[in-house]
Amino acid sequence: MRLAAAGSWSFLLAVVVAFLAPTAALAVSASDVAAAIEARTATLASGKSLEVGGERLDAPDLLAAFYARRHFAPAWSDADKVSGLLHAIGKVSADGLRPEDYHSQAIISLEAAAGAHDADWFALRDLLLTDALAKLADHLRYGKLDPRQFYKGWNISGDIPEDETLALVARVVASDDVEQAVAALAPDHWFYTALKFALGLERSREAEGGWGTVPAGASLKPGMTDPRVPALRSRLQISGDYQPDHPADPDLYDGAIVEAVKRFQERHGLDGDGVVGARTVAALNVTAAQRVDQLRVNLERARWVLNRLGREFIIVNIPGFHLYVMKDGQPVLDERVVVGRTYRQTPMFKSAVKTIVLNPTWTVPPTILKNDVLPKIARDPGYLAAQNMVVVDANGTRLDPAAIDWQRARHGFPYSIVQQPGPENALGRIKFLFPNPYSVYLHDTPHRELFAKTVRTFSSGCIRIEKPM
Repeated sequence: MRLAAAGSWSFLLAVVVAFLAPTAALAVSASDVAAAIEARTATLASGKSLEVGGERLDAPDLLAAFYARRHFAPAWSDADKVSGLLHAIGKVSADGLRPEDYHSQAIISLEAAAGAHDADWFALRDLLLTDALAKLADHLRYGKLDPRQFYKGWNISGDIPEDETLALVARVVASDDVEQAVAALAPDHWFYTALKFALGLERSREAEGGWGTVPAGASLKPGMTDPRVPALRSRLQISGDYQPDHPADPDLYDGAIVEAVKRFQERHGLDGDGVVGARTVAALNVTAAQRVDQLRVNLERARWVLNRLGREFIIVNIPGFHLYVMKDGQPVLDERVVVGRTYRQTPMFKSAVKTIVLNPTWTVPPTILKNDVLPKIARDPGYLAAQNMVVVDANGTRLDPAAIDWQRARHGFPYSIVQQPGPENALGRIKFLFPNPYSVYLHDTPHRELFAKTVRTFSSGCIRIEKPM
């Protein structure tokens, strides 16, 4: 289903607000409504499902606990708070979420219902509003989906303690400005703010019809004449990379459009060489709708992580090849990094940096030992000495490499190979350790030339930092 634009939801909610005043003031006593809420939550506590306005309540246990703590008093008798919640629900499309997932239609229908209402009607209305808030609070604060469904080994918990959600719901209900209190549940980080801004921009472009495609063909290089250039100009004008001019030859791939291509390439993680090859054409032809979907996915990923990290942390953007040190929601350090190859990807996980090691040794990890180092030693007996490596047993005792049958070692090697400290050590001059099952850490590297690359997938899983000191 296509997401509603923010403007249409604002209009709809403005209409609904007109209906709030007559229904928000209780036409029956609060004690009667409390008794009805108690009866309905007892139904939920017994394991039976409950539908309101054709929509099932999603958080029965939380509802029972929330109202029991309130002695079953209604939470939504203030029309301004109901209006604030509806406005907050209408705005979640800006976060990549769908207002209809939070009972928006059922709430609107109830608020617009004419005529007198009994205590049970008010009780069901109250339960529906609280259920919508509980679901919205969870999704804005920690994400809609459990990341462990998609990423094996993910160790940032997808389980949200019920008491935590209860506290969030109670805090919002008690606030003077429900709309603002809901908005404050989303991550307060520049990553998230930037993604929301980009989502709004791409949605506007999508609503305006997006952009046309650039036909495939031979690589387009500066100075060439090609009938695809007008399509390229049009595409880059829509994305804001190219300011329209009046070229003497529309088919000439001239300086202005070359610079526009370079800007586009750099923004999309491509080599900014101005050559329109297959990868650049593929990026140009990703539709506005696909960009919207990508941004929605990444907003969800941000919610999985950012509110679980506190105010000071290090985060590695693996596909973006950057490391950020974050304080109070803002980056105070931005470093280029090298990450794992496609077939030895850097894993996604959370840990705490415990140790910094200067002039480290490097114990070759099992996968690299088996797939890389042992075959090289078998081919070249001088490899160990050239790499400043030694062989040690389980007690750390050095062994004589000449006494080892390296041809058979690939089928079972009971020792370790350790590279000694030095300027050519694979870890450079410093490493940062944090407990994890992957033997992955942050470290320096002697291969400084790799940081000049646009796509920096050269490691076996560890993260190499451009300026570790």
